[in-house]
Amino acid sequence: MYSKVYSAAIQGIAMEIVAVETDVSDGLPSFEMVGLLNSEVKEARERVRSAIKNTGYLLPPKRITVNLSPADIRKEGSSFDLPIAVSILTSLGLVNKKNGGDDKILIAGELSLSGEILPMNGVLPMVLAAREKGIRKFIVPKINAKEGAVVDDVEIYGMSSLRDVISFMNGSEYEKEPYVDFYTMYDNGEEKDGELDFSDISGQESVKRAAKIAVAGMHHMLLIGTPGSGKSMIAKRIPGILPKPDMEECMEITKIHSIAGELKGTSIKLKRPFRSPHHSVTDKALIGGGTNPKPGEITLAHRGVLFLDELAEFRRETIDSLRQPLETGEVIINRLNGTYVFPAAIMLVAATNPCKCGYYPDRNRCSCSEVQVKNYLGKISGPILDRIDISVITPTVMVDDLSKKTGETSEEIRVAIEKVRKIQEDRFFEEKFRFNSEIPPAKLDVYCKMTDKAKNVMNRAYKAYGLSVRSYHKLIRVARTIADLDDAYYIEEKHIAEALGYRTELF
Repeated sequence: MYSKVYSAAIQGIAMEIVAVETDVSDGLPSFEMVGLLNSEVKEARERVRSAIKNTGYLLPPKRITVNLSPADIRKEGSSFDLPIAVSILTSLGLVNKKNGGDDKILIAGELSLSGEILPMNGVLPMVLAAREKGIRKFIVPKINAKEGAVVDDVEIYGMSSLRDVISFMNGSEYEKEPYVDFYTMYDNGEEKDGELDFSDISGQESVKRAAKIAVAGMHHMLLIGTPGSGKSMIAKRIPGILPKPDMEECMEITKIHSIAGELKGTSIKLKRPFRSPHHSVTDKALIGGGTNPKPGEITLAHRGVLFLDELAEFRRETIDSLRQPLETGEVIINRLNGTYVFPAAIMLVAATNPCKCGYYPDRNRCSCSEVQVKNYLGKISGPILDRIDISVITPTVMVDDLSKKTGETSEEIRVAIEKVRKIQEDRFFEEKFRFNSEIPPAKLDVYCKMTDKAKNVMNRAYKAYGLSVRSYHKLIRVARTIADLDDAYYIEEKHIAEALGYRTELF
């Protein structure tokens, strides 16, 4: 007897609908599974067998063949356990699919040996992908039901055990998960988790100003300074000045974190991510990869901030792997079975000491030779530095400044940033890009109009500092953001001068 149910396979950050087919026939007793399966899916055979037995059913001594189609898509993970079990029980006539609606139901979830349904990753993108294919009913783990319930015009049934699923499929009434009104959640405000405030920082006004400019235009920023000068302290306060993501961005962020298994029971992410991997992170963990590629830290930071503390301690190869993502806003991974594109529209914030001991050029405290200093900072290649818009030195705070609370609060900074973001939104409403940092070279003359004096300063700087073309363009983009903060239409001489002040040479 033949049966078919539907499930889904993760492909990068996308979902592919998978048909779980089962044929039960006479012959030597066997349980075979095919369809380009990895080891986790192959192990489902034993989990499913035990779960069915402990639910009160016995598999007959027949030939059971399970096929996960299409066969050219690699299947990974344990979320196929439940659809495999349901498909087998349907083939045996133990499930009649009265609630299946002509196979238009998608099932996913991991099974324990007792028949309990365990949590899974990727419920939200699965529901979105299946809805586009005309599927409107879903059986998912109970703990993941709220995640799928943010999608309208679908029915989400959160189940706790295989027994519940069998009962539901055979016609018993179960309440569907109530619709989670995403728009109401969005309007009610964003997540709060005890954000740190810029007003807590004593001194460092120039660095705080640089952070404000960087966030306003989504410019990449590098902080250089001795240990204890406040680099990490400033970086960790940046989440408090990030504008609230719009609804489209919230959905993007949630889909990515759903696939990565980082929603932790929440239905939607209402806050921009802030990721801070350790300097021992591998290339794949940072960029993404694997046989069936998974998103890395840079993708998990999409629409938010990636903070790399102690940048010079990272492997050079790891740092250089950021070249393409910083330039294009996406990660492209090629495999034999296809090309995977991961979004990586991030603001990079990096921090580094000027040398191994951290105190160069203070020769009273630094014992590093010039060669050692050069080798240490040499891990940060020229092409990477060329992609960083703002570089600033965090000076040592004087003792007289420690008791002073000066400068703007995070909320005041955020209000100013949101005003600049609105200017950019109106300016680029017909463009594919969104921020000043993304203005292509061909459009700089259109959106970055300068006064004659500003042009002269830029021309002199280009010759005096030996700037690359990319650096020249980045200076103009930073100046554009500074002008926006001043609510100025034209980029003026003072805006260029301030932008030049945020170019600190490492060597």
